[in-house]
Amino acid sequence: MRNGWKSRLWLAIAASTATVAMAFAPSAMAGTAGTSAWKVRNATVSGAYSASHMTVTLALAERNQSALNALLAKPHAPLTPAQFAAQFAPSPATVDSIRSWAAANHLTVSSVSANRLLVTLSGSSSQLSSALQTSLQRFHSAADGNFFAASKAAHLPASFASNVTAVLGLSSLAKVAVPKPSVRSAAALSADQAAFPSAGLPSSLNYPATYTPHQLNAMYDAPSSQTGAGQQLAIITEGDVSAPKADLATFEKTYGLPTVTWNQINVGTPSTDTSGDDEWDLDSQYSTAFAPGVTTLNVYVGPSLNDDDILTTINKWVTDDIAKQGSFSAGECDLLADAAGFTSGLDAVLKQAAAQGQTMFFSSGDTGSQCPAVTGVNGVPAGIPDTNYPASSPYGIGVGGTSVLNNNPLSEIGWYAGGGGLSPIEPTAAFQANAKVLGVAAPPTRGVPDVSLDADPESGYDVVVNGTVEGIGGTSASAPSWQGIWARVNGANSGLGFAGPILYSGGESSAFNDITIGANGAYTAGPGYDLVTGLGTPDIEKLISGA
Repeated sequence: MRNGWKSRLWLAIAASTATVAMAFAPSAMAGTAGTSAWKVRNATVSGAYSASHMTVTLALAERNQSALNALLAKPHAPLTPAQFAAQFAPSPATVDSIRSWAAANHLTVSSVSANRLLVTLSGSSSQLSSALQTSLQRFHSAADGNFFAASKAAHLPASFASNVTAVLGLSSLAKVAVPKPSVRSAAALSADQAAFPSAGLPSSLNYPATYTPHQLNAMYDAPSSQTGAGQQLAIITEGDVSAPKADLATFEKTYGLPTVTWNQINVGTPSTDTSGDDEWDLDSQYSTAFAPGVTTLNVYVGPSLNDDDILTTINKWVTDDIAKQGSFSAGECDLLADAAGFTSGLDAVLKQAAAQGQTMFFSSGDTGSQCPAVTGVNGVPAGIPDTNYPASSPYGIGVGGTSVLNNNPLSEIGWYAGGGGLSPIEPTAAFQANAKVLGVAAPPTRGVPDVSLDADPESGYDVVVNGTVEGIGGTSASAPSWQGIWARVNGANSGLGFAGPILYSGGESSAFNDITIGANGAYTAGPGYDLVTGLGTPDIEKLISGA
């Protein structure tokens, strides 16, 4: 049979996915699985966990889910946050039941989100353990060091348990990782200096190794007439972002770009962490560089990278609804995100975003067809077979990576470390129903990525980090860049809605550079949609006109 090898490939993929998923068999309520969820990490119990103050977040189910799913399945006028709340937000009665239960168990309801999808509780570890009928233990593993987690499944009272989809905060291991952006080697810089003379760089920098924002916009055919005017951008960050704010101003001055207003929105109390500065530099500089007509960058700053804090931070972007596009360049293995309740909680939040016509672009990861659950080095395809969440959410857009050869996107190949594959958790996105992987059929589960852009550090981006230009790559660069690209599309075409159905519409195929060469470990690029580069990289002018 001509396509017999392809059928066998699907079976092999499904089998490997199922094997890994069995190790993370979820409980009835996500985030409450207990010790068994962490056995794959080879963790051992090292004692009881005690804290005078901690928080957990209850993720509530939307009302009228069938009606919401029907709305998302077809073109519709974007809802306002008030309209979403009236039709689909959890009922006030459910929140009241939680308040009563919390008070009876000596817990405090710290916050209720504007859309009532998230209720945060605080108390001591013993109070929370008692209320949730579980116990918290300290664990240790070689991969993760020390962390705490629930030792047995947690439980909620029948009066509202059916309205809760997940409990987040019962493990300190449940957090996203910000990949360290890949920096070009000195040897690569020297080779490129000889091969590719600098174009558009100030002569004083003498840094011809990677691409300037002007070169990247020209490379992907960005029109001068449609620059994202009238749109706002949003990035999700954490910690002390004062250095990235200063770096953005330096970046704009260095490359002659318009000044963008930095609108910082603190979600909770920001920490003093600066370990993600180079990531936030990428996010701020290239979301705006690809949309030079945008005047406002909304910087959402969370208190940590813990799943519950990131969930709350992204939810704030959704309920604010002041930017129709956003990006977040971090993630964790689908299987871990699901076990921790992150998947259930954030998918509901992103459903609201899609209903409101908002699109969040997520980096697909820098470890190829693996995810860095047990081992993993940025830029090296190693780990366990899995995709990265939130890139795998059916309600967001996953962005992969390419390597640009000969200074020409028509010579692109799939970047060997670009994240991609089939999610062992998430179902096929509705907008992928007509995507044919290797020309066979739609992905049997959520396929990642959706789209791609240059990400290889050997053909990377000029980024200002702590006042100095560095050459950086990774899907951490391609995701915010795609946000800027989508702002151009939204600026030229009002009321488009969520990007997924538009990107996958048959009429948009000519707007993509189809990447047919390259591999990321388990998967190989080929004609049409593939699990290395998705639909491909954009011809921005054609994407704007096609939409």
